[in-house]
Amino acid sequence: MIYFHKLLPTIVSPLGLVIFFLVAGLAFKNSRSVILAIFLLLFSSLPLTGYVIWNSLESSNPPKKYEAIGYHQAVVVLSGGVTTRIINGDIIVEWSDPDRFFAGLNAVQYKKVDKVIFTRGKMPWSASMPEGEVLKKAAMDFGIPSEKILLTTNVSNTAEEAKAVKSVMQSEGIESILLITSSFHMPRAELLFRQQNIELETFPVDFKALGKRISWLDFFPSASGFNQTSNGVREYIGRAYYSLRFAL
Repeated sequence: MIYFHKLLPTIVSPLGLVIFFLVAGLAFKNSRSVILAIFLLLFSSLPLTGYVIWNSLESSNPPKKYEAIGYHQAVVVLSGGVTTRIINGDIIVEWSDPDRFFAGLNAVQYKKVDKVIFTRGKMPWSASMPEGEVLKKAAMDFGIPSEKILLTTNVSNTAEEAKAVKSVMQSEGIESILLITSSFHMPRAELLFRQQNIELETFPVDFKALGKRISWLDFFPSASGFNQTSNGVREYIGRAYYSLRFAL
């Protein structure tokens, strides 16, 4: 199922649509289809397009202050901020978005939670360490006692994370959690966690569009702009998939 979840968004992503219209135009000698493919490629490559999409993704989950959140027995830090590589036999840890990790540690320091739950994020085809194991070691290096750190089983997506966290909560007698993930990801994560009847409070981090100023460079197509647009569309596809699934 994880392969289906990864493949489906690609098919209906800007890249998939560009390829579809381009191939269809060349196969049927339809110039309009080719022009549409070029227009879609240029439009999707505008950083401004990506900004508009990401701003809408994050608008419902603006930053929160630690002083404003309530007390919970544990904080859950979802995977997605660390990549591990094996180079010349050595395990190399690379941080892409450390905001989730440090927000979890701050929740402990502000005495808003007693324990930290890291999810063991790991794709089936990956040879890297599960992310939760990397984060546990890092948290211990920052002074968090090992007995206050809990790990889930291996998970490969947010739906599996929600089920795995529920299992940990039941075994540890945890009744409520503080859920930490990226702002754009929070609506989907909250939906999946509440489907598991988990009592929670959200704490969004990792803002990519809110507060960003538009510049003249945002009106010129770029590879990074296309990537930003594609990732934003991918998140909306994920939201639509689970919303429809739970509605049926």
